[in-house]
Amino acid sequence: MSKSPNRKKVIITGASSGIGRELALLYGKAGHDLAITSRRKKVLEDIAKEIRSFNKGGKVILASLDVSESGDNFKVLPKLAKELGGVDLFIANAGISTNSSFGQKSFEADKKVIDTNLIGLMAGISALQSIFREQKKGQIVGISSVASFRGLPGSASYSTSKAAVSTYLEALRGEVRKFGVKVTVIHPGFIDTPINQKLETRPFLVSAEKGAKKIYNRIESGVRSATVPWFPWALIGVLMRSLPEFLWEKIGPR
Repeated sequence: MSKSPNRKKVIITGASSGIGRELALLYGKAGHDLAITSRRKKVLEDIAKEIRSFNKGGKVILASLDVSESGDNFKVLPKLAKELGGVDLFIANAGISTNSSFGQKSFEADKKVIDTNLIGLMAGISALQSIFREQKKGQIVGISSVASFRGLPGSASYSTSKAAVSTYLEALRGEVRKFGVKVTVIHPGFIDTPINQKLETRPFLVSAEKGAKKIYNRIESGVRSATVPWFPWALIGVLMRSLPEFLWEKIGPR
């Protein structure tokens, strides 16, 4: 991957593992300035050290951040943006999941999913909105999921959070156009990350490295929305949306 002629200032949440980690490495290899966050600061320090080993001219800074603590987004993210000298690209990637069935649900676990995946994303974007408005440029990326296409039995809170993320970003796109800001929504299928590694089945699984490379390319092409990998998940998405309710309800928990 060649060095970017236009160095970007990139902030990535949830960068300690999975898609976030791989995207951080890709943007580092491309020579961009990076700010990475996660709850696990020690892991971030190791990733930052790795990026610095090949991104000699780029800046790499990090901060501990649990996006589910919504107020912390307003303390941490503007500070990182200031250290970078602005923000050209914000990737709201941090996310968690929980699997449970009716009668076995933990409200606190479900609430944590919503607080992390949805409220955390909204807080992160809100924390940086004044910077984007003043710059009159930039790109906001939200990592949703193919689970947003239909409510998955056994993953009610996760499906809900991701459907809400997609809808929120779709609405946001129309609000930020006048400020020269782009919005990209990514819907990954099964990419090999900790968020799904405890599931019994993971059809059409791709590695985190391969999945992140495809996501990177979609982000850099400036798409409004993308399903990754496109095949077969875009086609499965059509089927998910069109399947009659009486058939969909027969699908049991994963």
